[in-house]
Amino acid sequence: MTREKSVASFEEKHLISIMMYMSINEECKKMDIYEQVTSNPRIPEKLDRLEGMGLIKQIHDPNQRSIIISLTPKGKQVCDLLKEVDRLIKSE
Repeated sequence: MTREKSVASFEEKHLISIMMYMSINEECKKMDIYEQVTSNPRIPEKLDRLEGMGLIKQIHDPNQRSIIISLTPKGKQVCDLLKEVDRLIKSE
């Protein structure tokens, strides 16, 4: 199994943070990621990586001249699992 399609893919900085943000906002603009998660200039690469994993879709919205990011069904499942891991870590 390649790193691109494994849990090791989440070792890259900000990928889990992006997915946790997406778990609350199943659809948002790319600018929302920059404003709410990180202003890292490599965000397009990170979003491409998540899209390559089948977790998000990026759709160009010509009316608003922006990129809309949305979770795929697989992405929703991963977000649910990440929220469960977060809950378990926080519990005593």
